[in-house]
Amino acid sequence: MSIKSSVKEHFSPGQISEHFSHFFPHTRVLKATELVYRDEELDIMRFDLEDLDKCVELFRKVFRADPWYDDWISFDQARDYLSELIENPVFEGFVACEDSDIIAVCFGHKRSWWMGKEFFVDEFYVENERQGNGIGTKLLDYVAESLAGEVYTRLTLLTNKEIPAESFYLKNGFYNNPKRTVMVKELIIII
Repeated sequence: MSIKSSVKEHFSPGQISEHFSHFFPHTRVLKATELVYRDEELDIMRFDLEDLDKCVELFRKVFRADPWYDDWISFDQARDYLSELIENPVFEGFVACEDSDIIAVCFGHKRSWWMGKEFFVDEFYVENERQGNGIGTKLLDYVAESLAGEVYTRLTLLTNKEIPAESFYLKNGFYNNPKRTVMVKELIIII
């Protein structure tokens, strides 16, 4: 019998998540999909691992198009990237759905900072054809309200300059921090 099977036999289903981290300290157990917001058109839920492949498909669709043109060569490459974000022990994710289709995603991680707790948005994207219809704003508003209730003091993210995403974030209360810059150093691959 595997360790996982014996754990399942020992605990009731409600207790498994609570005690799972004791037996597998480096494994993150995500909450089951939980509806957290609903209006006439949109449901916002906490991310569930069962959503991963749909999030990957949407991620590739959004970021391979204008204005990004990112070269996500394969589904597996994008899946690995998003899986790495999810495996962060302080990961938090939300999906916005319409008629059970995922149309927007927010992936990020919580972190302690000298100015207080903050949430770093790693990825935030809305289906290409749905951008500009308020879906991103609703998702962002929900994330901000949810985190403010947990005494998080700010949201932080990186995006490209002079594209619609920058305007979207500025419209939604973000600002460009004049005291910060993004530094990048390209590495030469030695084979």
